[in-house]
Amino acid sequence: MAFNFANFDKLSSAANTVVRKLWAYTNLSDTLATIIAADYFLDVYYYLSVGDEIFVYGSDGYGTYVVTAVSSTTVTVAALTSVPGGSITNNEIDAAAGIEFSKLETLASTQIIVGSAGGVPTARAVTGDVTIGNTGVTAIGANKVLSSMVSPLLLKYTTVAISAAEFNGMYAAPKLLLAAGGANTLQVLKQCQLVMTYVSANYAAGGVAAIQYDSTINGAGVIASTTIAAASFQAAATTTFTFNPGVVLLTGSTTINKGLYLSNITGAFTTGDSTFVAHLWYATIPTV
Repeated sequence: MAFNFANFDKLSSAANTVVRKLWAYTNLSDTLATIIAADYFLDVYYYLSVGDEIFVYGSDGYGTYVVTAVSSTTVTVAALTSVPGGSITNNEIDAAAGIEFSKLETLASTQIIVGSAGGVPTARAVTGDVTIGNTGVTAIGANKVLSSMVSPLLLKYTTVAISAAEFNGMYAAPKLLLAAGGANTLQVLKQCQLVMTYVSANYAAGGVAAIQYDSTINGAGVIASTTIAAASFQAAATTTFTFNPGVVLLTGSTTINKGLYLSNITGAFTTGDSTFVAHLWYATIPTV
């Protein structure tokens, strides 16, 4: 049989440029294959537009089809296998839909979705201080947790390089190891390992060395550590010196908001060319 105009019904007017109109067509004398064959709807081509949807009922079943081409000489339709773009909004998705992950775009191994500067979900690799594996396990990278990241009440660690010139000159110009912590804070020395790398010339002269508060010359600051005799630094080999916390009274006016300096008393060291690295463990505590 041919197209039956009496069985062709308009269900809606144009809603937008994607789905133009909805139609229904029933002909229980024709199969679906016959109905959707090219030019079956040619008699009503002037009603149709590309993108129109037609609900078709035939003798052997039913289906939904979309108009793919239309002119005065030909009309073709195709099975609607997907929803036209723009026709589904958030309101059409049920809150309990439970959309499966398999429906999402693929994501590279170990990447995660983050909001971009423009608020767009974007695939990004996790970089910086932490990493993440494709099983969801995270890890902190080596040497990523620094003293500056933790509570000021916790034990902290820093290193300071000391040149031979600075060591020879620390009698008149004490070497800064740790800057002041700020108002109403006290830098508490826990331990310092002073590692000397021997070069070629021994140190001579000098005086008892210690770590002190503030930069008072000639080792006259308030002592923050134990002391080490000058002769100990005159060795002709790479050596490590240990400064432990001092036991003198720490008067507030001379220690609060003061840095820690390395100095020595009685006279400057001379002739030596060895270098040092001070490994300092300390805590910054409030005093009010």
